[in-house]
Amino acid sequence: MAIVQVNPLVYGFGPYERYTHNVTTDIIREVNRLRLANGIVFDVSFDPNQFIEALERHQPKVIIGIGQHPRARKIRIERRARNWRQSASSEGKPIESYGPEFRYASLKIPTTEETTVTYDAGGYVCNYSMYLMCREAEKMEAKYAFLHVPVQVDIQRTIELFNAVLER
Repeated sequence: MAIVQVNPLVYGFGPYERYTHNVTTDIIREVNRLRLANGIVFDVSFDPNQFIEALERHQPKVIIGIGQHPRARKIRIERRARNWRQSASSEGKPIESYGPEFRYASLKIPTTEETTVTYDAGGYVCNYSMYLMCREAEKMEAKYAFLHVPVQVDIQRTIELFNAVLER
């Protein structure tokens, strides 16, 4: 029986709009320090190449994206991404002109008192990355999930959640 290399990838984002610090960079730093996964901080941009190149380089079988959600009170387990992208400086438009309206996460994240499940990842770069990563993960036969975390998230509790997922 062949051993499947999981080689997990966890990604977050750098600063954006009026937020000069993104808490996901702190989470990724801890992921890398603990060697839980390959942790990457992406630029906040609608550039598909940054995501696709990371997948090609790391060939993960498990991918977890995290984004900062300024109004969230709990960790939001995002179950679906919409084929839509928009920003404060641009009008909204589809991510893929012929793509499905929604793409769904394939990796189940356990719910706790500190999490909530949602079906709306927004319209900005978090949703954009989720939509693309869901598509690419399916092609690679990888599992994918996305979390939105509060600005004041407990980083250690987030790491424990990652551990629970990655140890399965």
